[in-house]
Amino acid sequence: MPNRVVAVAPPHQGVGLAKRMAEAVRETWHTYDPQGEVNGYPTVQWVAVPPGADGYAGQWNRAQELLAQRKRIRNFAFPPAPVQGVCTLTGRWPGARGADRGRRGEYLSKVGRIKRGYRGAERFPSTWSIASAPYRASIIDAATTSPRLHQAVEDLREAAEMLRDDLRSGDSERPASVGWRGGGLPGMPKAADPVLQWLRTLEGSWCEPGTWDPQSLRLDHGLPAEPDGDVCGLGKATAAELRRAAEREVLAPPSAYLAVVVQDADRMGESLSRAELGDALRGWHGDVSRALRSAGELQRDAVEAPEHLGRVVYAGGDDLLALVPMAYATKAARASYGAFREALTDNLPSATVSTAVVFFHVSSPLQSAVAAAQKLLEEAKKHHRPGLGVTVMRRGGERATWTSRWNTPSGAEALDHLETLVASMRGGDLSARLAMGLERDLEELSTLNDEWLKMELTRRALRHGVSEDGAAALLELMRTSHGDGPPVAAALVAQFLAAESTW
Repeated sequence: MPNRVVAVAPPHQGVGLAKRMAEAVRETWHTYDPQGEVNGYPTVQWVAVPPGADGYAGQWNRAQELLAQRKRIRNFAFPPAPVQGVCTLTGRWPGARGADRGRRGEYLSKVGRIKRGYRGAERFPSTWSIASAPYRASIIDAATTSPRLHQAVEDLREAAEMLRDDLRSGDSERPASVGWRGGGLPGMPKAADPVLQWLRTLEGSWCEPGTWDPQSLRLDHGLPAEPDGDVCGLGKATAAELRRAAEREVLAPPSAYLAVVVQDADRMGESLSRAELGDALRGWHGDVSRALRSAGELQRDAVEAPEHLGRVVYAGGDDLLALVPMAYATKAARASYGAFREALTDNLPSATVSTAVVFFHVSSPLQSAVAAAQKLLEEAKKHHRPGLGVTVMRRGGERATWTSRWNTPSGAEALDHLETLVASMRGGDLSARLAMGLERDLEELSTLNDEWLKMELTRRALRHGVSEDGAAALLELMRTSHGDGPPVAAALVAQFLAAESTW
């Protein structure tokens, strides 16, 4: 659902309708917060514009101007409250440590607890579940014909059941805080076999041997004591055996990285203000609204398809936020871009979306990755529309950021060339040195003219084991990247993806 609504009301009824709509939002929130723990949330801002001689088009323009002015006036309804810490999830309201659904080191406000606990049709998957989705999906497919792999999954399930029984025997209230399910994704393969279906919905971190550490389990889930060491040791061993069985089937291990993908339509406000349509503007707005709704649906289908295994947080038509496994992030972003263009082709054929992709480790705070993605999107839009930004946030804190226009001068998508470069660098012992060498010699390389720079980049790429296709992709990225000089940032991003992506 979008967070903006445009409605047409009978004469003199606009203000009353707007007030009732705002009250409906507040009443819905009250069902989640009956005690009124949170003041000033959600804030609903509205304007009502009477008709004039200039018709609907004039009303629309005045509404846009008034709403922009209204948004500059903030509502302040925050009475004094004792603060132990600021909510980790929202960064706004007072939070309490150890609150329901909180995790180690977290402070959660009422808003944060509801966001964390809201299920809808099903529980939103964890970062580990999304990062491990390609691994689990490949096991589900292969285990149907591999008895050894199937047995490894069954052994892991038995270990999980033993741990659950151990926790129940210690404290009947605690097992609910240990999540087993929530790993299901729309694109994951379904299985009639109950063992493989269990793996499909399993919270992804349980496939990682390190998850089974007794001390970590106690701290992460707020348990009164460490679980049984023998049971945890069995779980760790079965998770390791599952990985070995997968390797025997030539299946890649899970990655500990995933990506936030955000997209936002370019100059949508300007595109909707078409005064030349006159009285036809209202009907056209209806067509565009339906097209945007279709765009959101098509983008969701694209991201959550089996070949991408992503999970959409929201898709409002003109904006998108999704989490995608590391190996499929750039492909999902390209598919979502294509879905948006397809939906708008009849009503806004020139409409585009800018894109930001942020790769991050599963142990990193999700809110930090989302904030980085939103900031990167703004930066990409400053230079190009449609713009593109890609950031790598390594676990150790090192970063590489590359911004570019979406299309290269040749007409191809920049992400297509990035994928080609990644593929050419993967598995090469020397290819990792290419990006490091470019970064080291950036100052000298920046003094070369275009022709000499092309020759030098090609020479270096081929010398470091990058294929001719990869060298050509590097040259294309040089032409489309923001800023002057060699595409060092793009090479650093490609190096990371080639080294860390196992798929």
